[in-house]
Amino acid sequence: MAPGFIRSTSLPLGPSQKKTSYHIRSVSLPCQSHPFISNLEEQIHAIRSWAANPEGSSAWIEAGLAQIELLQIALEDFLQLSQTQETLRQADSVNQLLDDLLQLVDAYGSFVSNILTLKECHSNVQSAIRRRDEAGIASSLRSQRDVEKEIAQLATGLRGLSKCQNQAIFSDAKEIEIAGIIMEAICASAFASMAVFTGVSKLSAAASSHKSPGAMRSLKKLVTSTSLKKRSTVVEENIVTFQRIEELDVCTRYAECFSERVFRSLINLRVSFLNIATS
Repeated sequence: MAPGFIRSTSLPLGPSQKKTSYHIRSVSLPCQSHPFISNLEEQIHAIRSWAANPEGSSAWIEAGLAQIELLQIALEDFLQLSQTQETLRQADSVNQLLDDLLQLVDAYGSFVSNILTLKECHSNVQSAIRRRDEAGIASSLRSQRDVEKEIAQLATGLRGLSKCQNQAIFSDAKEIEIAGIIMEAICASAFASMAVFTGVSKLSAAASSHKSPGAMRSLKKLVTSTSLKKRSTVVEENIVTFQRIEELDVCTRYAECFSERVFRSLINLRVSFLNIATS
């Protein structure tokens, strides 16, 4: 939100929503707010809380992508309100909001592509291990590390968007109320997306560090050994390696599914914005 303003949006309730009262802090007294406003603010708070407590596990990344999707759904609901649409049609900030959404769409388009490549690299490494092909392991790991860097760069590219630096474009208090919370939601999405991208990159890096040709020698013993006792010893010695590989397997499956859903949701959001702006 712009400095010096406190949001106090008060929107009309639908017939089925008049029984429920939602209150948010305003400049004077608490006012009744539309449930879509309350839900959007709750999702913004939830996603920032999630991003503020990084774990880096596949479950944490899955939860983050799911929360980003929920935020997009809440924002889509907010865009359906007549007061929102009326304000955006006259808002000077609508082009900036469209540009911000396009940046997120582009980031997720690249992320979806990178996740597919990462899955392929990870699969190639495991295949090379089974073939006892050290050259193949090294080659696939190089490709995997390249993808890790690209995903990390996607996170860096969202840093500016995550800081809500464009509040000065709002022309009046009404635009601040409506467009301000939209910008806040976009910034929160970018902030959480940075955490997701960074988490995937680090998880992959942790797995690839345990799949170097040197580390793979003991794994090849596991693949080729017929002695149950020897296999058991090798498993114990490489439990961290197996955990990292399995964690990346799970992460890429989740990330592929949820990132595609977020990508489609962002595209739909931008289409909604365009329809409002041109209607």
